[in-house]
Amino acid sequence: MRGVAKEAAAEENEKLSREVQSLKDQLAHFTGKQNNVKAKNGKRRGGGRSAANQRSQRSRSRDKDSRRSRGKSNGNSNPNQSSTRSRSRTRKQNNRNRNGAAERTTEGSHRDDLCQYSTKPGLCASYVSSHDLELWLTGSKVRKGWGVALGELASAGRRSNGAGIGSGGHQRTPAASMSCIAADGSPADVCANCGKGSSGGEGGVKLKDCTACRLVKYCGVDCQRAHRKKHKKACKQRAAELKDEQLFSQGLERPERHICPICALPIPLPTDYHSVVEVCCMKLICNGCDHAAEKRGMDDCAFCRTPCPDNDADKLAMIRARVSKKDPEAINHLGEKYCHGLLGLQKDMRRAVKLWTEAAELGSIEALYSLGLAYKTGEGIQQDEAKGVEFYKKAAVQGHVISRYKLGCVEGQKGNYDRAAKHFLIAAKMGLKESVENIKSLFMAGVATKEQYAEALKGYQDAVEEMKSHDRDEASAFRKS
Repeated sequence: MRGVAKEAAAEENEKLSREVQSLKDQLAHFTGKQNNVKAKNGKRRGGGRSAANQRSQRSRSRDKDSRRSRGKSNGNSNPNQSSTRSRSRTRKQNNRNRNGAAERTTEGSHRDDLCQYSTKPGLCASYVSSHDLELWLTGSKVRKGWGVALGELASAGRRSNGAGIGSGGHQRTPAASMSCIAADGSPADVCANCGKGSSGGEGGVKLKDCTACRLVKYCGVDCQRAHRKKHKKACKQRAAELKDEQLFSQGLERPERHICPICALPIPLPTDYHSVVEVCCMKLICNGCDHAAEKRGMDDCAFCRTPCPDNDADKLAMIRARVSKKDPEAINHLGEKYCHGLLGLQKDMRRAVKLWTEAAELGSIEALYSLGLAYKTGEGIQQDEAKGVEFYKKAAVQGHVISRYKLGCVEGQKGNYDRAAKHFLIAAKMGLKESVENIKSLFMAGVATKEQYAEALKGYQDAVEEMKSHDRDEASAFRKS
């Protein structure tokens, strides 16, 4: 194992040595270019190192000219001509002094930038010139040793975006904090922004999916933010498609609460008319099973055999007992009693909405539908139709048939007849007769196909057959009599 580790370390050192040699060559190239530029500028100003001597010589000659001009002025010579020449020389000299000061200030600011950023391990090459980078490399050798210095330098070279290393120019404006460059059209197993591969490959990183669309992956938050502008439109479109797929592919079967726990058959719609709620256990018992229990002389609960209460006070006490145990169906049921003012309670829509909200958080599908209806109508809460539709969707994907029907009505009002037909078709297959009638109307209006109407009619007939039983037929006939 130690031999393998030594070989790996040797390979890494060779790799780093090659990288640093390449960077040194680039530094030498740009240093040569800068020296050539400085030499040319020095020649234009009268020679590199003798510039100070020339400036002092000009200053002495200027003083002589001033003295001569003053002497001539005293001797009644032309004062205007001499003063004009003196002012011209003074302006030229001041300009040269300002240019020299600006060059020294610029050089000093580069050194300030170097002092500011060279101490950071993630030095960005676009902040400094090649000369500054050479100084930083030398300092890193002394401070941290060869390995760390080479690693930082290679990292700085990879993070540069074309300025600094590889361009020969100074970019004074700091670059973005991103460590990656954009790479569009990349495959699914690489970062959509920088192109880094997954952890399975050499030098790979752990990638995370875009939580909204699941189309692309990113190696970090910085890449995700940098790629946001390019990805925003496609992300929103795909996110909407995913929501539609979920909306129309889930909730195709009745929820468990709408299945009678005794006969195990779906309860016909609407469930309020074809079943009873046992307040002792909060179970929905279909009328057929309830009628069969009465025929056998059972006055207790058909499911848990608890004696049924005779008055509203006892019923309310049983409901509150279930509410204290955080039963979501009991909380929703109590909200319905406050909504309609039943069991001796005063009608209180605000209290009902509060109870429905709590029940929905605990998992009650009926509470989601009740909240959607409250937000749509604005009863007990500020009206918000968009929020009401969202609650309908949450209930529909869990199999609530009436919520699905309501969504079809909303889409029909917006003119989205294709989406409306889809909702009505799902509701019809779960046994809602009104959905079949609506699809028939859409078909007669020419916005739904004959195949859709035929599929809805057949699905509704199959659902009705599934819900039929002898006890339910007897209970229906008994009620009608």
